[in-house]
Amino acid sequence: MGMTAVAGAMLGSAALSSSAASSAADTQANAQRQAAATQQQMFNTINSQEQPFMQAGYGATTQLNDLLGTSGNTGASGYGSLTQPFNPSQQQLESYPGYQFALKTGGQAIRNADTPGMGALSGSALKDLMGFNQGLASQTYQNYFNNTQTQQNNIFNRLNNIATLGQNAASNTGTVGSSLGTGIAQAQAAAGGSLAAGTVGAANALSGSAVPLAYLIAAGGT
Repeated sequence: MGMTAVAGAMLGSAALSSSAASSAADTQANAQRQAAATQQQMFNTINSQEQPFMQAGYGATTQLNDLLGTSGNTGASGYGSLTQPFNPSQQQLESYPGYQFALKTGGQAIRNADTPGMGALSGSALKDLMGFNQGLASQTYQNYFNNTQTQQNNIFNRLNNIATLGQNAASNTGTVGSSLGTGIAQAQAAAGGSLAAGTVGAANALSGSAVPLAYLIAAGGT
């Protein structure tokens, strides 16, 4: 075989090696890009699934801030109602469910009991009525306070549970996003490394044939 033929064979072999290196690098880089895309799709799916819980959490948190009087949105319905001191008016106490009925029936019962022995307008009868009215007012005040506290706690707890649900959903999404984001970055970096390695391999394959090829040509073989 002449020198020119040998040189041609070496050049062809180098070209094949270079092409193979580039092709292998492309295949590996494409696989790594697909891995990055798959992880992105996973995050998008998880984020989409968690959105209803996060949106509910945002809404509950906003309403809680309004009711606690911390949002600054003073026009919101019930703004600051959960932090207002308990200070009902006399009219509110007298309008408390059951108060008027208890006042009427209890007072009548006392008058009925006192009338036969001491008279409905006697001092003792009036004293009994005053004692009954004071006790009823105190009891009504305490019941009103307890019921108000229970209602406020129920409102707070329900909204807080939803807000916590949203917080957990956001936290889960953040954790998953951080993990998948790291995986995506690593896959993308690996894809770049694969392409770079393929380029280097291709260049080495070609340059590896340069010296012997130049030697053969310089030798003038045919």
